[in-house]
Amino acid sequence: MIHRILLLSAFVVCFATATIAQNYTQSNLIVDYEGLSATASLSVEAQNMLQVLLENVPEEEEIALIEIQVHCESEAIGETRLTPFVQFFEKQGINSEQLELITKVDDKKIVHIKINSSPKKVLPINKEKEIVALPVEASTVKKVYCAGASKKAEVFSVAPSLDIEIEGKEGTKVNIKREDLVYPDGEAVIASIKVELKEFYSSTDILLADLHTMEGNKVLETGGMLNLKITANGEPLELKSGKSAMIKMPTKRAKTKKGMNLYFGKRMADGAVDWSVQERPKPSSSVANNEASANSGAADFNPNSYIQLKTSSVLDSITVLKVPVNPKNVITGNHRKYTNKNVYHTHEEEYFDLELPYLNPNLVDGVWVNVDKRIDIDFSPKPIDVLVQVNGVPNMGMTANGDPISYTPRVALMLKSRAVFLRGTMVARNSSIQKQNVQFEEVPRNEEVVLVAFLDTGKEILFASQSIKATKNMEKPVLDLKPMSKVEFGDAMTTIAN
Repeated sequence: MIHRILLLSAFVVCFATATIAQNYTQSNLIVDYEGLSATASLSVEAQNMLQVLLENVPEEEEIALIEIQVHCESEAIGETRLTPFVQFFEKQGINSEQLELITKVDDKKIVHIKINSSPKKVLPINKEKEIVALPVEASTVKKVYCAGASKKAEVFSVAPSLDIEIEGKEGTKVNIKREDLVYPDGEAVIASIKVELKEFYSSTDILLADLHTMEGNKVLETGGMLNLKITANGEPLELKSGKSAMIKMPTKRAKTKKGMNLYFGKRMADGAVDWSVQERPKPSSSVANNEASANSGAADFNPNSYIQLKTSSVLDSITVLKVPVNPKNVITGNHRKYTNKNVYHTHEEEYFDLELPYLNPNLVDGVWVNVDKRIDIDFSPKPIDVLVQVNGVPNMGMTANGDPISYTPRVALMLKSRAVFLRGTMVARNSSIQKQNVQFEEVPRNEEVVLVAFLDTGKEILFASQSIKATKNMEKPVLDLKPMSKVEFGDAMTTIAN
């Protein structure tokens, strides 16, 4: 069986000439091939990821060819491992004539899926009953984001009859009573529960995952993001009405801790995650007074928020002391007796106490949770737009008439003083001179920001970064992409994120 499959990147690039328009969708899938045989089928998660690629082929287009390229130790093994993918596409109504299977002999264990599509032609018959092809309008450029795809999920298996009590590698704790979970049809959950958790606390993880902190056009500051997927027998689970999932999120990397609210992520048309605030209904005055009194010792208590900032005592070490229990006997000369006493050394540590009021799972994405705070009211004067130019973008292929097609690097803007990450919009590209322009809106003025651009072509990693001050009449920043090794790229991302 396939144990793990992770969608690293998926994007749709459309290009057109006056007479022809072509599209292709390309994705890289990392597959654990252990135990995979010709009779094995793809996991539900893998099938849903591939389904997303098919759904992103425009309605006015039809699939012309799907290229499946598998990397493995031998050609024979490669043919075996291609079988489940062929079976999946055939179930989608795509026959073998539309599939091109390629085996690469190496140990990369990567599957490349490339979907070529072409415009659907309307073929009216004229008076002479001759077939005439209608002209095709140029397609618009479209990019599909796969936010969080760079982060590998931690997978937990919860045995039947047990509640969910898990802790992620970075300190996230999730507690849910089994009796509070049901299948979509309301049936109780008796089988094993699978929990997949992704934690996004560091700037590096957020940048690599192509995540941002925006609520529409409002700027947010994050205290941490999570992606949570809970299933049983391959089906998503929901919380019963009135029940909650309890989550504790560490605050060690949060630059701002007070005043945070719960935000749920919503998938937009272009595939990016947009955030919307979730607040509990305002309680009556008597209830509010009782809650405020009961929580008077809690830090930054807000009765309308599903998130509270709390503290806990963390044990650092234990010192064992010998303590005398009686003095020396002056008559017998016997030495005094001792007993051991433990001295506990602790420190107080803050954490976000989060109550998740409901689950709205998606088989592909799971539930996106963000601990955020609106910060637009903190900035004066008015935010500005920043146009960034990215140079050195390589070409990835050619159109039918010989025009170059360029890659699309990831470009991000982050604030130095706050955990704010803005996403840009491609406004212009020029493949012939390998440059692209990206627009960032609502950038806080007079703030120190870091611009980052990076691209993994499969052959090399290209990277560029620049620190600037966002001012009204600033010159257009230019990022020049340069090749570097994976180690150098990792070091560079860690440096700019700190």
